[in-house]
Amino acid sequence: MTLVVPNDILDGILQCMPTFQSLFAAIRVSKTLYAVFQTRPKSIMRAVAENMVGPALPDAVRVLRYSADSTTTGSQEELDQLTNKEYRRFSTNAAVVKGLEVAFSFKYRDPFSKGSQLTWTESLRFARAVYRIMLYCEVFHISDDEDVFWELQEEEDRYDEVITQRVAMFKKYPTTELLELDAVLMFFRKIAIEFGGDFPTEKYRENNDTLISTGPAAVLDAWESKRRDSMIMALENALWMSGNYARLSDFFTRPLKQIWKDRDVSPPSSNAKRLFDEAPYQSPPCDRCGLDNRYKLRCEQDWAGLHLNIFNLFPDFFPGKHFQNLPEMELFQETVSRLDKHKLISEIFAVKTVSFKKWMPSHALCDACLLKFLTCHRHLWLPELKAKVGDVPKADAY
Repeated sequence: MTLVVPNDILDGILQCMPTFQSLFAAIRVSKTLYAVFQTRPKSIMRAVAENMVGPALPDAVRVLRYSADSTTTGSQEELDQLTNKEYRRFSTNAAVVKGLEVAFSFKYRDPFSKGSQLTWTESLRFARAVYRIMLYCEVFHISDDEDVFWELQEEEDRYDEVITQRVAMFKKYPTTELLELDAVLMFFRKIAIEFGGDFPTEKYRENNDTLISTGPAAVLDAWESKRRDSMIMALENALWMSGNYARLSDFFTRPLKQIWKDRDVSPPSSNAKRLFDEAPYQSPPCDRCGLDNRYKLRCEQDWAGLHLNIFNLFPDFFPGKHFQNLPEMELFQETVSRLDKHKLISEIFAVKTVSFKKWMPSHALCDACLLKFLTCHRHLWLPELKAKVGDVPKADAY
């Protein structure tokens, strides 16, 4: 006897799909499921969209619809009007937000757990803030249209109007939610300065709004790749258009400062606690020295975030007066700066001495202990470094 599953149950199954990809995969392999989907596509797509982003759905839809309608509220009716292209963007944006949430959870909730450990309400606060930052970046970032840009350059009053519009966008949000947004921006800034080599110019150091103006997707790429390559590339493209930093150096801070002043709110410390229901994760003491370094311990998956100039780790690489050979040193420093920190530290652990036999990659180490371990073993790893950068001239070569 063939068991016939009622359409209402099949509809419920489809509405429980976690992503659009899983939904489309299901209806492709089953004619029955496809027939059920065809009878009620809007309600099913709406349910799956909410499964993907939760209560942050209105903000997620606004990111997609704002260019077509600046008065969008992200309503269910607007969700039903999304095109196939917009649904693909919806999925891409949702993956960015989820990836950043995992990174945020790792940095502030629990660095020893995989996946996000945020509560439902914490996740909502974080996702809502990221979608609003995403929308802001899309609306106000330097235009890719060169004609539009030069028109703005010639009419400076137009830029003052843009500042007014930036303030107006943030003013729509209540103060508590703006403080949460500001905390997420501080998290983005920390990622922006944590990975990769030196900033291209001093101005990058002055205000990291310049870097994070490239948007949440570039920030996530920096976190996952442990390099700022895509962030720098996007920024340099924008700066090539502008020729200056004026429109990006205070991209977030200027409108927010105006709002804090208008609302008589003290400038926030941008503390991540604003997003948590309870006190954030209390990390254990360092496994080696016992020092309580809250939020500053490194486990193996966070080695790439160590603030370490690899070049300075090997000051005795060159004998004699090699440090005066500037072309040679520049080539060496450029090569070494590209070395992967995680791979380097893994290789150094592989050559550890007997006195450090109890030190394990899985240990939670403070930066001081990790640097101590590296400096005590750098000479053992030095031959591999030489192989990577090639032989250098001998000390008496000049």
